[in-house]
Amino acid sequence: SSGINAEYGDQFHHTITTPDKVMTFTIQAYSLPEEFVNFISDNVNALKCLVNSTLFAGSTTHTPAPIDDHTGFKIEEFKLLLEEYLEGIPVEECIEKIMCFGPHKNGPNILINNIAGYDRPVIWPRSDSENRDLSTLWDFEGSVIRGFELAVSSGPLCEEPMSAVAFVVSEWTGAIDYREKEVRPVSGQIVSTVKECCRQSFLKQPCRLMVAMYQCEIQATAEVLGRVYGVLAKRHGRVLSEELKEGSGTFLIAAVLPVAESLGFAEEIRKKTSGFAMPQLVFSHWETLQEDPFWVPTTEEELAHFGELGDSGNIAHDYMMAARKRKGLSTDEQIVVSGEKQRTLKKNK
Repeated sequence: SSGINAEYGDQFHHTITTPDKVMTFTIQAYSLPEEFVNFISDNVNALKCLVNSTLFAGSTTHTPAPIDDHTGFKIEEFKLLLEEYLEGIPVEECIEKIMCFGPHKNGPNILINNIAGYDRPVIWPRSDSENRDLSTLWDFEGSVIRGFELAVSSGPLCEEPMSAVAFVVSEWTGAIDYREKEVRPVSGQIVSTVKECCRQSFLKQPCRLMVAMYQCEIQATAEVLGRVYGVLAKRHGRVLSEELKEGSGTFLIAAVLPVAESLGFAEEIRKKTSGFAMPQLVFSHWETLQEDPFWVPTTEEELAHFGELGDSGNIAHDYMMAARKRKGLSTDEQIVVSGEKQRTLKKNK
């Protein structure tokens, strides 16, 4: 999973045109707080009810399904709480301009409409039915939402779902040309263009990886505590607490360990401690790595410390390259290094 560093939320946008050079999109990516992800996961049922009941809210040809009093109260409460997490997005009345959640229309990512002059129907239920003259953009909005869904379902880093990212569509031109010329087919071009625009706007921000974490409980004697800590440090684990079990010389160690580092962990820790330490792993949560997977040294101090390649100790880059290699995606691994240097090996017969 992947997200954007919250420190650099509003610097860049990306503009892209459909292959037939008719329609143009401008999209910018913003970060959302980690609490937003927990909020969406806790209220996923209310979000599903909202999507199912107001899928065609405000449309002139469809009427939304009725919402009972209890569900309506939940949605209004959900809307008020959600507004607090969108304060960092510089869009007026942002809560009223949400086009879609994703992926699967109930995920922790948001597509926001900030197009001048496009007064689209809101996703929130209304007490009165609206009869508005929708612009030509409404005819193609389904393809835009589908492109957004595809983009957040497979991010550009590891082709894994994105998390806590808001995409703001600030410009969308050319729809009137499609209606007048009746150019077909067009939906496929819009889907692929919006998907690529979302991915490129995401990459223009400092990206972060989210890794799955195991909760690790280890029982060990005092003689092997140092070896246990050595194995945890080697696999980028983090010790949370250490307690001495009453009436015995056994220590109870609570730690977290990345799932990517857990292969062979139990075997190694038993081998290092001669069987005096017994680990137990249970999935705990997702955690954001604060290292930039694309970081390269630039200042003189960084070049002196990390070298020109800057390939020492970037865990996020290692995780990303391992996932891409496992999936058969392109990597930055060089098969030939320093190809201009040649060494002739003498064979002794």
